[in-house]
Amino acid sequence: MTEGDCWIGITQASSSGLILAARVGKHTEDFIEKLIVSTEGKTDCKQWHTDDGGGAERVLPLEVQHIIGLYQTQQLERTNGIIRQQTARWHRQQNKFA
Repeated sequence: MTEGDCWIGITQASSSGLILAARVGKHTEDFIEKLIVSTEGKTDCKQWHTDDGGGAERVLPLEVQHIIGLYQTQQLERTNGIIRQQTARWHRQQNKFA
């Protein structure tokens, strides 16, 4: 993968902050669909808040309300930042010995 082709997708319970599912890969509809499928059965939530990254509205089931905007995504963005910092640290440590 080239730079910018790798995305971290996370689904998180808004009430507890618990990470329900996570995926890493190219940002495609297939990527979003796999993230949704891996979240199914872990929550009965019928609302998905996204930052309009594209594709979610075509993949989400009809009974799910899709809300576009940064409302309710602050906690997720903070968690995503922590994960990105940690994986970058692991990457640097791994390359230090190469």
